[in-house]
Amino acid sequence: MPTGLAASFGHAFRGLVEVTARERNMKIHVLAGIAVGLVGGEVALPYAGRLALLLCVALVISAEMLNSSLEALVDLHTRDRREEARRVKDAAAGAVLVLAVGAVLVAAAVVAGSWETVQASLSRLGSRAAGVVAVLLLAAGQLAPGRRHPVMDLVGAVAGMAILAVLAASTRSAAFTATALVLFALAVASARHRRGASA
Repeated sequence: MPTGLAASFGHAFRGLVEVTARERNMKIHVLAGIAVGLVGGEVALPYAGRLALLLCVALVISAEMLNSSLEALVDLHTRDRREEARRVKDAAAGAVLVLAVGAVLVAAAVVAGSWETVQASLSRLGSRAAGVVAVLLLAAGQLAPGRRHPVMDLVGAVAGMAILAVLAASTRSAAFTATALVLFALAVASARHRRGASA
C-alpha cells in the first residue's frame, strides 16, 4: 500500500467520497455547501462574513464525517441494540445538528448585518439565478440515490462543471466559487463510487 503525503490525501478523499455516497445527511450538507458557494460567489459580503460562512461549511461537513466514522466504529464493536451504543450515536448526531443550526444562524446574522449590500447584489443574483439553480439541480442529480445510466451522470457532471466555469468567470468571490466547485466534484465522485460499488 502506498504511503506518504499523496497517499494520505488519497485516503482522505476516498473517505469523503464514500461517506457522501452512503449517507443521506452528508448529501444534504454537500448540497447546502454548494448553495452557499454559489450564492456567496454572487453576493457581495464583508470579508469576516465570507470567512464565517466558509468556516461553517467546512465545520458541518467535517462534523458529519466524524459522526459517520463514529457510527461505523460503534457498529464494528457491536450490532446488538445497546443503550450505550444508542447514546454514542445520538450524541454524535446531536453535535452535527448543533453545528448545522449554528451555521444557519451565522448565515442569517451575516445577511442581516449586511442587508443593504445583499439587497444591492440581489439583481446580480437574479440575472444569474438560472445558472445557480441549474448547478444545484445537477448536483442533486449526482447525489440522488438509485441507479442511472453512466452517460446521464457524465452529462450532468460536464454540464455542471461548464456552468460553474461560466459563473466563475465573473464571480465576486473565488473562494466561494471554488467551494461550490470542489463540493460539486465530490458529488460527481460519489455518484461514480455508487456505480462502482453496485457493479
